[in-house]
Amino acid sequence: DTSSNAAGEIIWEENKLRANDVLLSINNIEIGMDGSIQLSPNRPDERINFRSIVTSQRVGSKVILDVLRDRQRKQLEVTLRITQYIVPQYDGFDACPLYAVCGGCVFSPLSLPLISEKTGKRKNTSSTFNRFYQDQREGNDQVLILSKVLADEVNVGYHGWSNLLLKSVNGFEPKNIQELVDVIVRKLEGEMVEFRCQMVGLEEADFVLCMKMQEVLQSEQRILHRHMIASWCSRDALPSGVQEVVGNSTSTGAEMSVCWKSLKNLRAVLKNE
Repeated sequence: DTSSNAAGEIIWEENKLRANDVLLSINNIEIGMDGSIQLSPNRPDERINFRSIVTSQRVGSKVILDVLRDRQRKQLEVTLRITQYIVPQYDGFDACPLYAVCGGCVFSPLSLPLISEKTGKRKNTSSTFNRFYQDQREGNDQVLILSKVLADEVNVGYHGWSNLLLKSVNGFEPKNIQELVDVIVRKLEGEMVEFRCQMVGLEEADFVLCMKMQEVLQSEQRILHRHMIASWCSRDALPSGVQEVVGNSTSTGAEMSVCWKSLKNLRAVLKNE
């Protein structure tokens, strides 16, 4: 049954295989009722999971599927592609450590390496974020979380908050870390900055962090210095449009580096673009 993802690190093209198709064979290798196949013609009594047929193929290769659809048998030729999870799985492959710090609030895209670092657990163990592990990514979407709050005078009352889903920033709903950075540096024009978060399993209740924007900017260097952080955000978290403006507004690489490493400096440059 293909209503669930059935190919490990490779999945089917969505426009070929449909939900509720019954998968009968792959490349003329019959699949048993329990989802197993013969290990080899010479070892018929030994069986392994059918996913091995797919995961042994190269990305971009084609396989022939024999399926039962609406009580009719059909044969499909499908091109295999990489699975793209909304929660990246492997450090250095699909997971890249990204962050943004605003008023001591550390925001990051959710990933298994991040969860492992915070909890010491792997994905098959209990976790608050289990519900997201097998979700497929659409476009550049990420699950953004408030990872922790770095204690400072500007965020008194929120010091214990961590592992919350970020819902919105002053009404804007960023879909990834680049959009979050863009909102912070370009679109926060009021006196206050409001981060609205949720706890997994308690979506009906919002956790709201409110700080004065002026105090956030004034506290930036104090917080970064105290916690030995080189920059307010990862370089790869900067949207391409912001990087372009900074490049056009600075004459040397040193000036560019100083600019993007400071939220206060970056907002000043973008304000004058």
